[in-house]
Amino acid sequence: MQIVLRQVFPLGRFHATPWRVNPFDDPYGEWPPSPWRFVRAVVARWYQWARESARERRSDELDALVKALCTSRYAFHLPQTASRGSPVRQYLPTEFAWDPGERKKAGVQTYKRSLAQDNYWCTVPNEDGAVWWFLEGEDWNESLVEVLDRCLERIIYFGRAESFTRIERIMDGYPKEPNCVLLDHPQRDLVPVLAPQENATREDLERVTDTDMVAGRSVPPGAVYRYAPRPRRPLARENPNRARLQQRRHLIQFVVGWNVAPEARAVVRLTSRFRGAVLRELVRIKSRGTCSTWSRAPRDLRKEVAFFAGKAAAGRPLEGHRHTEFFVWLEDGVPTRLLVWRDSEPFDEDEERAIFAAAEREISWAAPGDDADAWKVRLLPLDRGVSAPSGFDGMEYRVWESMTPYVPPRRYLRGGKPRERESVENQVRRELSLRGFSEVDRVRVKVTGSHWVAVHIPRGDRTGRAFLGDRRGYRLRIEFPNPVRGPLRLGHSSSFGLGLLAPAESTAHSGPRAVQTHFQSM
Repeated sequence: MQIVLRQVFPLGRFHATPWRVNPFDDPYGEWPPSPWRFVRAVVARWYQWARESARERRSDELDALVKALCTSRYAFHLPQTASRGSPVRQYLPTEFAWDPGERKKAGVQTYKRSLAQDNYWCTVPNEDGAVWWFLEGEDWNESLVEVLDRCLERIIYFGRAESFTRIERIMDGYPKEPNCVLLDHPQRDLVPVLAPQENATREDLERVTDTDMVAGRSVPPGAVYRYAPRPRRPLARENPNRARLQQRRHLIQFVVGWNVAPEARAVVRLTSRFRGAVLRELVRIKSRGTCSTWSRAPRDLRKEVAFFAGKAAAGRPLEGHRHTEFFVWLEDGVPTRLLVWRDSEPFDEDEERAIFAAAEREISWAAPGDDADAWKVRLLPLDRGVSAPSGFDGMEYRVWESMTPYVPPRRYLRGGKPRERESVENQVRRELSLRGFSEVDRVRVKVTGSHWVAVHIPRGDRTGRAFLGDRRGYRLRIEFPNPVRGPLRLGHSSSFGLGLLAPAESTAHSGPRAVQTHFQSM
């Protein structure tokens, strides 16, 4: 007759140490649970049932149950995800005595402590982590199975007291075949498991383990070692478990958090360093960790990150403003948001991962030097539900004003004298024409102020200067004959936050007016 039992550990742990094994030297841990432990637990619960029963239970009933349990063949279906947990070590109080041992040494009375190690196996605390027992024997009958059920109902822990358990007999819905069958002889990769002998008696099962007759034996009376092949655990594989992008987007926003407010003139340092961090993360993601710098990346990988590098695989700048741009949005003249924008196509999943990974680290806005690490900001992602700033919302506006200073790409002075063709107004109109705006002759451009500002210098053009570069920046007010759509950014370092213009309606109270005050105070 075959009996199938299902055992579940609700806390996800089976705490036990094999017979006569030092917990500190336990090489295997008790897994699968030993049939010897199981049989002793059933016998103990029979006595509990007998005390609770309305009528007296006959001892020959227990003898028949013991014989059926000891003559059965045991097999298991073990959960493949089970693993041995890291041992828990703790000091337990022992005797209450003087410390140090002699009272004359001004000792105190306290509990002495002993270090104990708790070994356990981890399982899933539900049906997926169940241990299935297969008992096959000739001495079972319906009445004995009923007795076994009553005993199993009363087993609430198995092993040490921390191992809460539920064991029940299952009639159907169990695994078709066991994956762990006990063998009589040791072999390679098999672990010893203590099982009852076929001729074990009640006296063997009920003996107290710390008596002289039992404590000195390598195997308790009535028990024998069998050997179990543990099922091989499946190979560990990375589960990305990444949520798919709900909707690909062109704009990602961050709040700029700081202890010391970044200087408005230093926005390029902030955006340039953040862009470098994003590019390193993207190269690392695309290369699966084998490379982290664009200069050392293979040609094919450079093509994949061209929109962030701003240049093709050979190093030539991309044409048509297809690359990713980084801007800083100002409130009351202070940077409050960092914007990552690309107009040509939305960000893919790897690019978003790189952007958010780069934002996990602090970014310095100070000039390179000894105190560069002292002035840093944190970037906190804004939810998709936060609306885009004016100019990035797809709306059209006729009047635009500087959010950050405009730096002319060409020099307009020669020998200290202005060049009319290269005036700020003419350079603005020329760039608007190159960007596809119509009727640029009717565009009114007005310079409302100026100040020195840091600009971006490509790595190959740097000559060891501490600053990224300082140029004269201008505040502009541009009026178009017809409303135009943003974002509108012009001039030198416009992909790094300079020359950003915002609709005059959105800057009337916090934009140019506040920026002008801030510039004048510097």
